[in-house]
Amino acid sequence: MDNLEEQQQELEILQSIYPDELEVLSSTRFQINILLDTESTRKHAVLLDVTYPETYPETVPILNVLEGYIGGDNDDDDESSEDDDSEDEDEANYDDDDGQTMSKKLLNLIETIKLDRDDYDILLRKIREEAEDNVGMPSVFSLASSLKDHAETQFMNKFKESEKIILDAREAREREEQKKFTGTKVTTESFAKWRDSFRKELGIDKRLDERYAGVHKGRLTGKQIFEQGLASGEELEDTTDAKEFDMSELKNRISGISI
Repeated sequence: MDNLEEQQQELEILQSIYPDELEVLSSTRFQINILLDTESTRKHAVLLDVTYPETYPETVPILNVLEGYIGGDNDDDDESSEDDDSEDEDEANYDDDDGQTMSKKLLNLIETIKLDRDDYDILLRKIREEAEDNVGMPSVFSLASSLKDHAETQFMNKFKESEKIILDAREAREREEQKKFTGTKVTTESFAKWRDSFRKELGIDKRLDERYAGVHKGRLTGKQIFEQGLASGEELEDTTDAKEFDMSELKNRISGISI
């Protein structure tokens, strides 16, 4: 069987498998519209465009992957409107949304997912690689089946990526909200630092020193000298009646003591 006969035979088989999905454009070119099975109520499809070179199946067919179609012209208008909604969702800044809005977006997220040109390019590379592995035998049915599986997987990957973006944004917002009810953790070091800064800001130590100097004028009372163990009882006889002890004299005595 020559290449042309193999091509005609494969095309007839494909027409029987895809009676409504396959459209013959010429004797060597046709398209298969492949509906995807997704969890969304909105339908999705990819279009496999195939052109037979003269040497097919001994060489790789000329392939392309395009956006598929659903129903009639009215559906095209609906899809155009939905495309705009999808773009709005993609451009949304989830960080600015409140929790209720984010939850609503999660519920409707599956309905906003749609394959784009980058996705079609990824799918095309995958089926071209498979076509190269199947050189020497008719492979369009196998390629169409693989394309359906890859497209459904690509669709779910996009959904999970978008879902993660929303969930991460919601968790970040919740963490920020939680900070309002969680005070800064206090440690010994942080308290000491705050205490020193607070006393310095209010000038507490300075005012205490000034107040002490004003009251005692640099002198200690006999009671204070006794409590601090700076003199014997005899030396305090003249100070028990609250008389003051000269600090300079005390310092001279202390400096003369050998340790």
